[in-house]
Amino acid sequence: MNVLILSALILTILFLIGWLASIKIKNASIVDAMWALSLGIPVFIYVSAHQGNDLREVILLGMALIWSLRLGVHLAKRIYAHHPDEDSRYKILREQWGEHSNRNFLIIFLINAALVFSLSLPFYLSSQFAATIQLLEWIGLAVFVIGFIGEIIADYQLALFRKQKGGGKICDIGLWNYSRHPNYFFEAVIWVGIYLFCAASPLGIYTFHAPLLMIFLLTKVTGIPPTERSLLKSRGDAYREYQQTTSAFIPWFKKEI
Repeated sequence: MNVLILSALILTILFLIGWLASIKIKNASIVDAMWALSLGIPVFIYVSAHQGNDLREVILLGMALIWSLRLGVHLAKRIYAHHPDEDSRYKILREQWGEHSNRNFLIIFLINAALVFSLSLPFYLSSQFAATIQLLEWIGLAVFVIGFIGEIIADYQLALFRKQKGGGKICDIGLWNYSRHPNYFFEAVIWVGIYLFCAASPLGIYTFHAPLLMIFLLTKVTGIPPTERSLLKSRGDAYREYQQTTSAFIPWFKKEI
């Protein structure tokens, strides 16, 4: 069986099982953790099924697992800590859909399976490349590492601020002084790095959909918009002032107001 078909089939079955589990526990939030944790599955299939360059395959699987486990474990812990309460996004949808909510959540689970498959395509093309590691791949790996380190620093600074200042305050130290969402920015950097690495392979340059999709999700769908709405609700005018002076995404100098 073609590895792409096999990966799509396994992801579909996995997310169907996740959907059934969400019905049993009455919490659709688990789809977020599943989405992050499942990327390593198709990438493992790709590198296992093809006799390519061993170092390239190790790097591909390493990047997928590093991204997947860091984000997936973080989301899983958050979901577990709040269970049985759902994320506000799914709670609102459940109220809107009423008796059709379980059926409609199936669509969301399958869409997430498709997103994971789509994000795995750069890894697939790169895994088929048997040549020695190219310069562009080393550059992509360096960008990936920069993004990963930047995200760790942003998360650490936010955790440190909350520990020192407690809840109800606006974090504006370190990277958060230059961006309202530096963690999301460096998440995007990670995927730019993955793209650059995979672009060195034949046809890999055409997988630019992956970083663009991630940036779109972060800035327009599941990242910044719900986070900003929540912070405006909880922080009010203080956060509105922070919005006026601080870049939303790309770290930049403060604005005068």
